[in-house]
Amino acid sequence: CVLGVNAVTTLVENKRAQLVIIAHYVNPIELVVFLPALCCKTGIPYSIINGKASLGHLVHNKTCTTITFTQVNPADKRALAKVAEAFRTNSSDRYDEIHCH
Repeated sequence: CVLGVNAVTTLVENKRAQLVIIAHYVNPIELVVFLPALCCKTGIPYSIINGKASLGHLVHNKTCTTITFTQVNPADKRALAKVAEAFRTNSSDRYDEIHCH
């Protein structure tokens, strides 16, 4: 699990990220506004969740803007694949549909 916008952006650009989770309320928004487009361009599934505190709680921090997963235990790869598919279905594959208006 990798935390932070800079590290996540680098991993997405290098196509080493397997899944990206972005907090919806980040100030200034310019810090993360480009990430969904970058994830779509590189084919990496992403999701936007409610609040930095929720995302921080997930990784045992007070707050967090973005996280990504690069390495997963072999036993958990199947679960990650299911989550990634759900992310693709709900947001990543609908990017053009949502943003064309």
